Amino acid sequence: MRGVDYIWYLILIFILAASLSAYAATRLSSHADTISKETKLGGVLAGTLLLAVATSLPELTVTVSAGIIGNAGIAVGNGLGSILFNFFVLFVLDLHFRSKRLFLDVSDHHIHTGFVALALCLTTVGALAVKNAWSFFNIGFFSVVIVLVYIMGIMIISRKQRSPEEFQNSTEKKNVSVKRAVRQFILFSVLILFTGTALSLSGDALAQNTGISATAIGSILVALSSSIPDAMSVYMALRLFNVNMAIGTILGSNLFNILVIALADPFYTEGSIWQDSSNELIYMSLIGFILTILTMVIIKRDRTKNSATYVLPSVIAVISYVVVVGMVAI
Repeated sequence: MRGVDYIWYLILIFILAASLSAYAATRLSSHADTISKETKLGGVLAGTLLLAVATSLPELTVTVSAGIIGNAGIAVGNGLGSILFNFFVLFVLDLHFRSKRLFLDVSDHHIHTGFVALALCLTTVGALAVKNAWSFFNIGFFSVVIVLVYIMGIMIISRKQRSPEEFQNSTEKKNVSVKRAVRQFILFSVLILFTGTALSLSGDALAQNTGISATAIGSILVALSSSIPDAMSVYMALRLFNVNMAIGTILGSNLFNILVIALADPFYTEGSIWQDSSNELIYMSLIGFILTILTMVIIKRDRTKNSATYVLPSVIAVISYVVVVGMVAI
């Protein structure tokens, strides 16, 4: 079955997989939140590791499965595209809630996560820009660096974390035992494993049958679909006026999105997953670096003169995302 009917069939599979993935990841967020509270996990670590990883599992399965089928464009494009889309959602919601100026009440402890994100973005730029691929047992040099930076970053964040109270008050107390939450967490993780793989396979097939580049599909279509859980989590956090949870989830998810590209590298057997990606993705890494700095600026400020100066960083971020998407799509 080929032609138009086949393309619509692929689109249907893609939409179904994206919907199931979003549902599963949303449930994961709920169970991860229960685990973090019932086990007295620190607030910073809960936002930047457990909850962020829970909502980013679609990116993990999509990126790794894209590496397995040999599509570097979708693998790297999905990871970097998800970072930009996460920021896009964060700043669009900031504009939506601009009258409340929620971002003036953000805790400074997210700065540590921001510095780790900057280091990872720069490493990603180097991985995409350097044409000489060094590897160890099919694992690229830059992938090893990314894994080490991520691990050290999480260790620093965990040491700097504060009392878990600011995260414990973000959601209602759930009458679910830790054991049940862990079982449900594993169940929905398995579901995401299958839906994420379906997203990657259908996205790859769409790229081959529509003439659209794998980079465009990975960095826009697949990235948007796999980032829906993050968007939903941030929206709910801001509705509950829990800005710290929203920013913690976004920054933690972005760290993980870069990590998953490095984790997909060993599964890509056709060379270096970084070297076989489009040079356009360098611009996405640089924009991610800039948007991380903007987020850190928002975190550090505690007042603003007027509404115009308050919304300026968010307006810049939204425009940057639209410009980069336009560059990749053309």
